[in-house]
Amino acid sequence: MDIFDIARLAGVSRKTVQRVLNGAPNVSAQTRDKVRKIMEEHHYEPNAAARRLSARKTNTLGIFIVQDERNYKLYSDDLFYGAVIGSMISRCAEHGYNALVSIHDISNTDSLLSLYKQKSIDAGMLVGWFDLQAIVDQIAGAGFHVGVFDQNTIRPGNDGIPVPILDNYRSAYAAAQYLLDLGHRDIGIVTGDMNNRSAAERLHGFADALRNRGIELPESRIYYGKYTEEDGAAAAERWIAAGDLPQALFCSNDLTAYGVLKTLARLGVAVPRQVSVIGFDDLLVSQYMHPPLTTMRVPRVEMAVYVTDAVIDLIEKRETARPSPQFTAELVVRDSCCGP
Repeated sequence: MDIFDIARLAGVSRKTVQRVLNGAPNVSAQTRDKVRKIMEEHHYEPNAAARRLSARKTNTLGIFIVQDERNYKLYSDDLFYGAVIGSMISRCAEHGYNALVSIHDISNTDSLLSLYKQKSIDAGMLVGWFDLQAIVDQIAGAGFHVGVFDQNTIRPGNDGIPVPILDNYRSAYAAAQYLLDLGHRDIGIVTGDMNNRSAAERLHGFADALRNRGIELPESRIYYGKYTEEDGAAAAERWIAAGDLPQALFCSNDLTAYGVLKTLARLGVAVPRQVSVIGFDDLLVSQYMHPPLTTMRVPRVEMAVYVTDAVIDLIEKRETARPSPQFTAELVVRDSCCGP
């Protein structure tokens, strides 16, 4: 029987149990009595050494890479998150904090919670593609601090959880505007996974930009993908086989654009002379594609710095909470687009 068991049985957070143990005044009499009753019933004796340990500050932040190893290994298969993790580590060092990087499978995150319980870290940050809401609820419910890098992995409205917000709608709107300003009127889109909010927001922003120029987006100009290179290849092959390739293509991420560029090159379609291609992310590889890819640069470093700073604010009990800024992707013009 430990403090976490007491908290679970009492239906309160670990910090509330600690406040009761420490005689803090900011606990209601009803809650204090309930916690003490459970302690008595289970003959709980707080260990003085453990209480001193729980009060110790480690000056260490956990960076938790959460993945589904059966399908995708973020640390080896991903081109997006390297800059994010590196920026988090660097920012921790600037604040005088160590960074403890660990990898966890989505099917079992007990080891992640253990790092908190063992007081190996003061707080943590979650990095991953998958639905992380249950993990966030576990961590916050136990009274610990956590930040999340990707807004699409948790539900909106998680008050007190630092998470940078990327305006996918405005960013995709800007990408479509660029193609329209070049003179294109026949524009297709390869979407991301529509179960992910970012994909729906990018499609919405793209379609609205066209609509505001008097151009409707027919279903024949939408290829529903999953944010993979294979989707880009399949989309290009479908349009070419039908003899109906658009003048320009907006790919909802750079991986999709790589699939498009490789397939067009293989089938003898010249980019940008016959079709313009724009991506979204600005991965390091994009500038080395043939031709170098025009894309929307996601401010990953700035977003990683924000969430790191915000989590450290929580640890150090800043008087004012750091507000979440609205980030927007920025157009990076290279050689994969031109006028029709």
